[in-house]
Amino acid sequence: MADGLILRGGTVLTGAGWRPQCDVRVAGEHIAAVGPDLVGDGAEVLDATGHWVVPGLIDVHVHGAGGAMFEDGRAESVERICAVLAGFGTTGIVATVAALPRDRLQAAVAAIAQAAPRVGGARILGIHLEGPFLNPRRAGAQSRESMRLPSLDEIEALQRASGGMVRMITVAPELPGALDCIAALHGRGIAVALGHTEASEEQTLQAIAAGARHITHLFNAAPPLHHREPGVVGTALTDDRLSVELICDGEHLHRRAIDVALRCKPPDQIVLASDGVAAIGLPDGELELFGTPCVARAAVRVKTTGQLAGSRLTLDRAVRNLRGWFPALPLERLLAWATATPAALIGLADRVGQIGPGHRADLVVLDRELALVACVCAGRVATG
Repeated sequence: MADGLILRGGTVLTGAGWRPQCDVRVAGEHIAAVGPDLVGDGAEVLDATGHWVVPGLIDVHVHGAGGAMFEDGRAESVERICAVLAGFGTTGIVATVAALPRDRLQAAVAAIAQAAPRVGGARILGIHLEGPFLNPRRAGAQSRESMRLPSLDEIEALQRASGGMVRMITVAPELPGALDCIAALHGRGIAVALGHTEASEEQTLQAIAAGARHITHLFNAAPPLHHREPGVVGTALTDDRLSVELICDGEHLHRRAIDVALRCKPPDQIVLASDGVAAIGLPDGELELFGTPCVARAAVRVKTTGQLAGSRLTLDRAVRNLRGWFPALPLERLLAWATATPAALIGLADRVGQIGPGHRADLVVLDRELALVACVCAGRVATG
């Protein structure tokens, strides 16, 4: 086995900006050095000449890929999802689970925790509970019957079942007991997002005061912005205490809606996410999601109604889409929205989302068209 890895001669995105004709030396699962003409006797060399070398992409909202879902409650599904997503440059995942009955939700988080230490490809950075504490009137394709009122007792049971892996929870703040729950979660260092909600401006502000700091898929599963009732969307766009999640597949959001968000929010409050489901990496066709027959084409939609039920987006494509739609934006900013800002949201900015000595060796090599050349997960080349 080679003694480490050197990515040779690429244009490397460091915390201080781009460094051309630069090497990255990896030892074990961490970055050992960044600079020109690095030496590593016995190291595997990956030629990155003419390419971008950037931090690995981090998806804080993804349900599945390759025909598998985290909701399946099976360790083999977790392993399959992680392997497939690495093929698209995603090196870190916050495994997302939708609203499920109590027993199935417990089984899902336990399976994620069981598989996490041994997965190849993208690493599991934590668990995102996108439910069950949501407003059934804004259920989207999720199961209304599985939605229920916020319960710290249930969250604590889920945290025990997951071995402490729950890092993020989406909550509808208008539900009875939600504000107390948000405050308790914030105090425990769990990121609280608002989503699948009909919250008013006042209810949104109360949630922010309690500790909410993020919006799950801005504009989706919420009432539209109204000029006399700004609601959760208007409040999120104008309150800099909230970061916002954007699904940039061209289906969930019109590009002008994305433009509105980019003009309203500070750059460090934008998070790209996929809301990806089992259809990622599969051909067009029919599949079942959340117990509902769906059809996967440009997006994934409920077969009978055409309602959106998740995406086929991957973060590398999200970055390419934004590059095409907004060519004046600096590339490093677009990449930060898929690396540094999601890492900060889940409290791991000191470990992932950056290239520098001591950071995790999660790296992506992209060509000049931003197509994937290679993906390095925890120091190992996953694709190439």
